[in-house]
Amino acid sequence: MKESKVLDACKEIMKVVVEKGFTHQIHRRELEKVIMLLRGMDKRTIRNWLRTLELLGFVKPLHPFVYGLIFDECRELLVGMLKKNQKKLM
Repeated sequence: MKESKVLDACKEIMKVVVEKGFTHQIHRRELEKVIMLLRGMDKRTIRNWLRTLELLGFVKPLHPFVYGLIFDECRELLVGMLKKNQKKLM
């Protein structure tokens, strides 16, 4: 079954988040930076991708400026992630 382009883009965002050292939580500003690099800098684009990541179950808001990361949709990242602890903290 073919996966959607949106789901692939969300997985790509999550991959970059893990590469930056975030495995449990991420500050909104850092997540916005990743979205800017991969999808674009427009405020509406950032807002839409944050909402998409939340609706598809990749992140959940823990605080107005902190998101919890959920890797249920991208199990392949869990293998590499288990070897590392979160390197960056809020």
